[in-house]
This record gives sequence, C-alpha cells and structure tokens, in this order.
Amino acid sequence: MSRKPKRNSEGVEVPITPMLDMAFQLLTFFVLTYKPVPTEGQFLMNLLPAQPVTAMSAETPDQGNVSSDLPASLRTLPTVLKADQTGALAQIKVGENEVANDPTVLENELLKLFQDPDLPFDQTLIKVDSNLRYSELMKVINAFSNAFVRAKKDPKLSFAELGVDEGA
Repeated sequence: MSRKPKRNSEGVEVPITPMLDMAFQLLTFFVLTYKPVPTEGQFLMNLLPAQPVTAMSAETPDQGNVSSDLPASLRTLPTVLKADQTGALAQIKVGENEVANDPTVLENELLKLFQDPDLPFDQTLIKVDSNLRYSELMKVINAFSNAFVRAKKDPKLSFAELGVDEGA
C-alpha cells in the first residue's frame, strides 16, 4: 500500500478575538450615540372636515334641557385652538370667549357652559391649528372629557383643522 504524504495543513490563522472586540465597540458606539427624532415633531394630524357630530337635518333625541327644535349647528359649541411658532398652545377660544391656557380653568369654564340650562350645547367642534403639538391637544381633550363627565353629559367631540383665514 502506498501512503500519501501528509500535506502541511498550516494555513493562515485569522485572529477572531480582536475582530469581535472591534465589532462590539462599534455597536456600543452607535447605540450610545443614537438620538431618536422626537415623534411629536413628526406627528401629522389628518383631521376630518369640519362638521358637527350630528347632521343638521337629523332628528334630535328628546333630552331634558336640549330643545329638539334647534338645528345641530346651534347645539354645537365651537372651539378654536391656536398655536404659537413652537407648537405650544397660544390661544383657546370657546364660542366667542377667550379662555386661559390652563386646563383647569378651561375645564371649569366648560362645566359652566354645559350646566347652564339656557345653553343647548350637546356637542363640540374643536378647530385645531395644524402647528399645535399633539400633547397640547390632548390636554384640551382631557379638559373637555372631564367637563362632560362632571356635567353628566355624553362627550361628543368633532375635530377640524383650523383654516388659513381663521388663523389670523
């Protein structure tokens, strides 16, 4: 029998430990220096067109203090939220009255409106400035929700984007 001579199996030896160290150092560097973009700045509000919750021609259910002969536009409380350049809430206008930017003050003003038997408001249309930050809008929605609950009414909120001509 003939034997094959053994080949010299010495090949190039690649040191894997330093490569792994470098890979983990790079990974650590990118993880520690990554700064995510704030989602608030990228939030795009696609709001429905401005319209009351109840159709103008719809029959109204018989409720205690809400007159059934009033159209939906008169039963809708218009609210305008304007933002400043930074996206913070600059002005709240409920009906024709300007309200302080404090959510507690807004909630108390809304409670007065909802509990007044001479005012037939049973729904709200909130027109929002397109530059308003989402967190600011949520503060206003919470104030409305709390006022509806305290007045023992069903919350009916509609949203619309504030028009360019209304922003002035």
